[in-house]
Amino acid sequence: MSKLNKLVGEGKECKIGEITLDIKPLTVSSLPLLMQIGDENNKEAQAEAMKEVISRTLKDSVPDATDDEIDKISLEHITKLMEVIMEVNQLEMDEDKAALIAKMKGQNVGHDATDGAKTGKG
Repeated sequence: MSKLNKLVGEGKECKIGEITLDIKPLTVSSLPLLMQIGDENNKEAQAEAMKEVISRTLKDSVPDATDDEIDKISLEHITKLMEVIMEVNQLEMDEDKAALIAKMKGQNVGHDATDGAKTGKG
C-alpha cells in the first residue's frame, strides 16, 4: 500500500434504532453525490443523491446488506443517520439539508402554523 492509505478517514460508531453501526467517511468517489446534495435547484436530484449516500454508507458499514434491506429502513432513522454521516465527513448540516431530511420524514422544518404549513409529525 502507498502512503495515501494514511489519508483514509476513521469511522464513528453510532446507535441507530436498536443496532450499532460503524459509520465510515465517504471517499473521493462520492464527490459527485455531495455536489448533487448541495444543488438546491433540483430537489429530486438532492433526494436521490442523499439516498445513494445513505446506501453507500450502510453498505460500507454492513457489507452484506442488500439494496432491498436498505430500501426498507424506516424513515424515522434517516435524520440520525444523516447527522452522523455529515459529522463523520466533517460536513455542515445546514438548514436546507435539515429541511430536506425532515421532508423525507414527512415533516416541515422552519414553518409554523401562521404560514399554514404542517409542523411536527402528523
